[in-house]
Amino acid sequence: MKLKSFFLLPSIFAPAAATTTPTTNTFDQKLDHFDPLETRTWAHRYLVNDDHWNGTGALPNGCKGPILMYTGNEGPITAFYGSNGFMLDVLAPKFGAYVVFPEERYYGDSLPFGNATFDGNPSKLKYLTTAQVLADYAHLITSIKASTLGLENCPVVAFGGSYGGTLTTLFRLTYPNVVVGGLAASAPVGYYDSAHWSNHGVDQYTWADIAAKDYHEADPLCMSTIQATRTLIESTDTATLVDLFNVCDATGLGPTTKSDLFSYALESMPQLDYPDSTPPWPVNDTCTKLIDAQSHGDQALLEEAATITKRCLGIPFQQHGSSSSCMSTLAEGPGSIPGDGPGGVSAWSFQSCTETLHVFGSSVAKGHIRDFVFNMEESANKVCKQLFQTTPNDAALTKEFGGYSIADNAQGVTNLIWSNGGMDPWHGGGFYPNGMLPNASTPLLTSDDLRSVHYIWIRRGAHHGDLRGPSKNDPKELTDARTQEEAIIWGWIQEAGSKM
Repeated sequence: MKLKSFFLLPSIFAPAAATTTPTTNTFDQKLDHFDPLETRTWAHRYLVNDDHWNGTGALPNGCKGPILMYTGNEGPITAFYGSNGFMLDVLAPKFGAYVVFPEERYYGDSLPFGNATFDGNPSKLKYLTTAQVLADYAHLITSIKASTLGLENCPVVAFGGSYGGTLTTLFRLTYPNVVVGGLAASAPVGYYDSAHWSNHGVDQYTWADIAAKDYHEADPLCMSTIQATRTLIESTDTATLVDLFNVCDATGLGPTTKSDLFSYALESMPQLDYPDSTPPWPVNDTCTKLIDAQSHGDQALLEEAATITKRCLGIPFQQHGSSSSCMSTLAEGPGSIPGDGPGGVSAWSFQSCTETLHVFGSSVAKGHIRDFVFNMEESANKVCKQLFQTTPNDAALTKEFGGYSIADNAQGVTNLIWSNGGMDPWHGGGFYPNGMLPNASTPLLTSDDLRSVHYIWIRRGAHHGDLRGPSKNDPKELTDARTQEEAIIWGWIQEAGSKM
């Protein structure tokens, strides 16, 4: 979360694309769902796959087959489609399901003001809120059901990862009449409820603690090697680094230090630590290669650091030399708030400045990758005022929807699965049955059967890895998690489909 969506980092860590091809559609969506005087609309892109919607999933209430819906988050919906093999390649064939992937407004091709959406006019961005996104999805799916023969009585199950998992959680909470249940993978809802962090074992360093822990566990020498690499980068002349890291100019290395980009890649990697990456388990692979390179001298270590950074962030490997083959300076990420935050005129930057600010810090003295002191004025207010003439409120989502109270049953939510991976820094904001962060002895599945609320813990799991398609390298606990999720979801579908 990020955040750029870590579903969407253009790296070789991306999973194999789903094996099915969707149909692309657009829907005439309301610009403002809450102002009856606002009549403007925009073209909302969504993907549909009905390859398996053939009657094999027919339910007693006349439904031809259930609807599986991904609550699209901060990026083009085509990328999320390719990253959800569990939905598309496992559940859809078994359930005979109709699959819908709506795109979040202000991302991909779903731009309410077309190419002028990000022209610097804040009034064009004010319609980008979580509440509007949820209303989009409720309006869209209700209309699809009403206009498609055989879908009228079909139960809808939502799926989402990262901020998409937050959307799935809030969708079920806000529109229980529209969606019968949801799988919210790596949903960091608690990170937006900082007023109650201390009651749940969370603080401003939790995100960085988890990211660093992955490297410490991969190899006892790994973190000292990382710090030696950062020191070496700082002492290397800028021109050499620009060529090695293949950035278009010196600003691409980072806004504060020359090792910002390298540190950003390493911070990103634990959430991408998948068993089916290339290479598999990239955190372990990174530690092994850095330690080996260090034994061969400074030049070998610099080259390996650059290779790791380019692979993780999707930087072209071509020799630096032209703007078409190098990476432009990232407006958001390197040197900024761990996990990303506001930076540049973009949709996610705007959301960070309104609803999804991450109040995180980092400290080398605490064993983390780098130092970052969060300061509301410098890290957030000043940036957001300059970009969008607004100031962030890190409690905005909690005030509107609830934070930890959602999991604590203060709002009576039912039929949700919250899954989290132990190697994912975003699991620090997840929901757990006893309210505290899990440990090595935490069981795979804990349930409140009365509410059909389930907490799935995948100790060797990365960022929403259970939504990816199965891999031969998957640890047993990840395979078991998907098995549990499938059974729970099928139970919701059967229950809803039995109501005439």
